[in-house]
Amino acid sequence: MILTVLVLVCGLCQVSIFSHPALANSVTTFQLGSEGDGTLSARTEMPPDMQRILDRGTLIVALLGNDNPPFFIGETQDPDGLDIKIAQGLAHALDVDLEFNRSAQTFNDVVDQVYQLDADIAISKLSRTLSRAKRVRFSHPYVTMRQGLLVNRLQLAQQTEGSHVVEAIRNFNGNVGVIAGSSYGSFIKQKFPAATIQTYSTWDDIVKAVVEGDIQAAYRDELEIKKVVLKNPDAALRLQTIALTDTQDQIAMALPWDSQTLQAFVNQYLDTSNLDYTADDVLAKYADYLQE
Repeated sequence: MILTVLVLVCGLCQVSIFSHPALANSVTTFQLGSEGDGTLSARTEMPPDMQRILDRGTLIVALLGNDNPPFFIGETQDPDGLDIKIAQGLAHALDVDLEFNRSAQTFNDVVDQVYQLDADIAISKLSRTLSRAKRVRFSHPYVTMRQGLLVNRLQLAQQTEGSHVVEAIRNFNGNVGVIAGSSYGSFIKQKFPAATIQTYSTWDDIVKAVVEGDIQAAYRDELEIKKVVLKNPDAALRLQTIALTDTQDQIAMALPWDSQTLQAFVNQYLDTSNLDYTADDVLAKYADYLQE
């Protein structure tokens, strides 16, 4: 029998051995040892991060326990929103079922679930940060927003005292509320190092504190800042919304640090589906969700 051997010369070589061309569909693939000793080891059919999902038949997605419209809203068995639709699209592309893990109480908890392999991926309005990137991989961003301030109008007027608002904001050193376990705890330290940070468990608590004058401002992405006024126009009489044009908040999916192939798959899905929104895009596309 005549054997044909194809050898690709590279750092990690592959050898495919097959018989007569008529039998070329029967191929056995091996990998040469990385030490260059000429030994062969069997090559797995699929990358481990993909094989784990396919063997299970289910894509497990980490999602924050509290609703955050328009990204995710509703019961675990019947959720809806932008992040939910992305998760459903990925599961369909992988031809597997979809399961949500909503046990996380903070955004950092969601990241931890991926790091600990309690989920295959996190799709939960997560901001890409350097501290998180030490432990997990991030996809390309699918929403890019600016960071923003929600300021008590009266206190802002008292602070400016004739100076320009822009200058007052640039040198802001008042009390600012952020959500505990969110990326904005680190963002605020970078942007306003002189500010006094106060953490709250929910965004509603922060907005209430700004309205009542307990704190001067709230710090979050521009979408959430705009939502406050859109859902409660009367609030505009007491609150000033400010989008910081020299900042970015990139929303992306988080994956285990060793899930290279799944990351590539997710990025290609985003590119193929043209998923690249701004805050205004999201507000326009999902306006109905904000009325719920």
